[in-house]
Amino acid sequence: MSDTDQEWVERLEAIQAQLGDLYTNIEELRGIVREAGRKTDAQAFNEPLERLARYGRLFSDIHSSWTAVE
Repeated sequence: MSDTDQEWVERLEAIQAQLGDLYTNIEELRGIVREAGRKTDAQAFNEPLERLARYGRLFSDIHSSWTAVE
């Protein structure tokens, strides 16, 4: 793997970590809102969480293709 490719992989890993942190923070906030009795408001977090999960899977697939042994 070239230095450029390694840099891309490292940047992608950083993005994946940030997405994971964001997902966790949103999930925690959804729980707090739900516990406060705001069920409808808590449900509003579902779609963003689903999208972040899809992005996570997409970036995981990209990461796998970039690091696969040829």
